[in-house]
Amino acid sequence: MPALRASLLSSLRPSHLFRSPFFRRPLVRTTFLTLGFVATCAPIAIFLNDNFAQLMWVNGPSMYPFLNTDYNSTTTKDVVFVNMWNPWKGLKRGMVVALWSPYNPEHMMVKRIIALEGDEVITKRPYPLKKAIVPTGHVWVEGEHPENTRKSLDSNTYGPVAKSLIVGKVRAVVWPWAKAGVIQWQDYRGSPRVQQDKHVIPDQYHFE
Repeated sequence: MPALRASLLSSLRPSHLFRSPFFRRPLVRTTFLTLGFVATCAPIAIFLNDNFAQLMWVNGPSMYPFLNTDYNSTTTKDVVFVNMWNPWKGLKRGMVVALWSPYNPEHMMVKRIIALEGDEVITKRPYPLKKAIVPTGHVWVEGEHPENTRKSLDSNTYGPVAKSLIVGKVRAVVWPWAKAGVIQWQDYRGSPRVQQDKHVIPDQYHFE
């Protein structure tokens, strides 16, 4: 009995399995090699996707016409490249960012930063106050749609957003091809509704 068990275990060793006639078939061998490659690379891909960069579909009309410029005429969505390395560092007014919704922690959205900590913002409806001061560790984000109050859920709805909700900076459009290219956020001229650095915050309290 021990000899039979040893014989069976020996026959099930990987080296014996891959030398069997079944595994000598090109299709079977290729399939198993592919599955092994995917099993090896999948954790690496997940790690990179969660910590370095990812592609993201832009949903809805809130960033129209800056993104999803064909929203009114087609169902095509822009696909953007999001840099997720150090997402809270070096944030500037005008940057387009991907962030988790304060209302729904499972929903990721794309907005533009229009004010930083210490700035004073003249708000839009439905925000309950006429003015808001962006506190330490927060930014003020808004959509681009001309009918902002109706087409975009942004800081005018939920107030200043914690930087910790930002997952990355949107760096480029990769689809559709006709619009592909680097996002020139530096061309942003600022909002007349924002008074910059109205309330100066000491450097030691800045959130990076």
